[in-house]
Amino acid sequence: MRMDFLPSLVVAALIIGTAAEAQDTSDWQFQITPYAWLSGLEGDVGAIPGVPSGSVDLSFGDILDDLDFAGMVMASARNGPWVIYLDTAYVRTSSTEKLGGRVFDRVDVESETANLALSVGRAFAETPGGSVDVYVGARAWWMENRFDLHGVRGGRSKRTEDANWIDPLIGISARTQVADRWILFGALEAGGFGVGSDNAWSALAGATYQVTDRFGATFGWRHLAVDYNSNGVLFDVHQAGPVLGATFKF
Repeated sequence: MRMDFLPSLVVAALIIGTAAEAQDTSDWQFQITPYAWLSGLEGDVGAIPGVPSGSVDLSFGDILDDLDFAGMVMASARNGPWVIYLDTAYVRTSSTEKLGGRVFDRVDVESETANLALSVGRAFAETPGGSVDVYVGARAWWMENRFDLHGVRGGRSKRTEDANWIDPLIGISARTQVADRWILFGALEAGGFGVGSDNAWSALAGATYQVTDRFGATFGWRHLAVDYNSNGVLFDVHQAGPVLGATFKF
C-alpha cells in the first residue's frame, strides 16, 4: 500500500501529542480494546478505472470464507476533561471469481483495506460514573486490490489498483457506569465532507462487563458507512454487525 500522506498523520499525531503534554502525565488513564467486528458488507464497489462498478451484498460468513487476516483496535487516553481516541482496522482477503468471458475465464483478487482514526476531544458533561465528550480528528484510509486475470487459452494479466485518502471527522461519545461492574458506551461520528470521501459516518453502542478493575469483556453493535468516488475508484459501502472485544485499563 502507498503511504503518500503518512506525513499528514504524523502531523496529526504531533498535534495530539502536544495536547497530551499540556496535562500532568501522572493523571492519564489508558484503555485499549482489541476486538472482532462480525460485519457484512453492502454497497457498490468499483476498483478498476474504466470498468463499471458492481453491487456487493456479503454476509460476515461470506467475508470469513475469503479472510486471510484481520486486526482491529480501539483505544483512549483520558486526563481530566481531555481525551484522545484511536481506532484502527486492517483486513486482508483473497478470492477467486469465475468470469465466463471469451477472453478471461477467472480472476484471483487479493484485497487489503486499512483505516486509522486519531481524534482529540473534551468532556462537556461529566458525572461521577461517566462523561459526554465531543471530539475532532481525521480518519485515513488505505485500499489496495491486486488482480490476476486468467485467460481462456492460458494467458494471464496482472494489475494493481489502490486508493488512499483522509477524512476529517467530528463526533460525540458517551460512557456511564450503570451498575457495579457494567459500563454502557456509545459514539456517533460524521466525516468526509467532500475532502476525502463525499461523506462518511459511523455509530457504535455497547457495554463492558468489568471482570476485574483492569480487565473487561466488551460487546456491542457498530455501523460504518463511507462514500468515496475518485479517479475511477468507487467505494460506497455500509458495514454493520456485532462487536466482541477485551478491554484493558491501566
